[in-house]
Amino acid sequence: MTREEILNAIERDDTIENVDLSGLDLSNADLTGARFENGIFKDTIFSGAKIRKTGFVKCNFWAAVLQDVDLTGVLWMDMNLSGVILRNAILKEAVLIGADLSDADLFGADLSEAVLNDAVLNGANLSKAILFKTVFANTSLRDVSFRGADLSDAIFYEADMTGADLTGAKLFRTFLRGCDLPGQDFSGCTFTMVQAGGSRLMEADFTGADITQSNFMDADMTGAKLDNVKGQRSVFMGTKLIKASFREADLFQSCFEGSDLTQADFSKTNLEQSNFSKTRCRATFFGRTDCSYTDFSHADLTAADFTDAKLYRSKLHRIIEKGTVWTHSTREQALGTNRDLAEAEDWNPTV
Repeated sequence: MTREEILNAIERDDTIENVDLSGLDLSNADLTGARFENGIFKDTIFSGAKIRKTGFVKCNFWAAVLQDVDLTGVLWMDMNLSGVILRNAILKEAVLIGADLSDADLFGADLSEAVLNDAVLNGANLSKAILFKTVFANTSLRDVSFRGADLSDAIFYEADMTGADLTGAKLFRTFLRGCDLPGQDFSGCTFTMVQAGGSRLMEADFTGADITQSNFMDADMTGAKLDNVKGQRSVFMGTKLIKASFREADLFQSCFEGSDLTQADFSKTNLEQSNFSKTRCRATFFGRTDCSYTDFSHADLTAADFTDAKLYRSKLHRIIEKGTVWTHSTREQALGTNRDLAEAEDWNPTV
């Protein structure tokens, strides 16, 4: 079909099916509201075209150029978009379900409120992209570049982000539930009020990051590095933090209830008013840490080291302290086992 035939079909509100438009010049064309099925658009030129709220189903856009194009509300179902160039394109409220965007160039693109469920974006470039409230459910994002991207309020559910580059990315109220992020570098990042529950963050580096009020409940953060983080009121309930490092971090009023902190390092960390009840802190280091008003009720502190730690009014109710080191700490200012509470805990109404 020629350019003129395409535009006439759109004017008649026809569905354009089974056509090969490879290499066709559609620059500055108005394709708003059009419907395409099983079309081939390899190397098609769309410069300056209007493609708002246009539907494409099972079409092939391999290496097509859509740089700076307005694609607001576009519907792309089961599409081959591998290698497509979408630099600075507008994809607000776009739906790309089941799309293959492998190695696509989306540098600076605006995908606010777009939906990319079950899509493949392996190796894609999303540097400087705007991903406000964008949804990535069951999406493959291996080796994707998010460098400098804005991920505020974005939703990543069960997404494979192995090897993704998030250097300089902004994560504010981002939802990262059950995602694969092993070894990820978040150092220096804004990571505030993020929901990262159940994610796999083994060996991840958060050095110097702002993780204030973020939630890592049930995540695997074995060997993670969180030195110097700003993490007031963060949540690590049931989190696996074996050999994790929190050196000189600010974790005021944070919650670690039920987490595994075996051999973790909290050197010079602010843990004031934090909750460590029912934690496993075997051989955990709390040297020169501020644990004032911190709750260690029922914690396993076997071989833990509290040398020079501040323990003013901290709760040590029914702790396990076999081989625990308290050298030069202020343990005498801590609260021991509460006998009345212990009696209530042991009460058995059936006896």
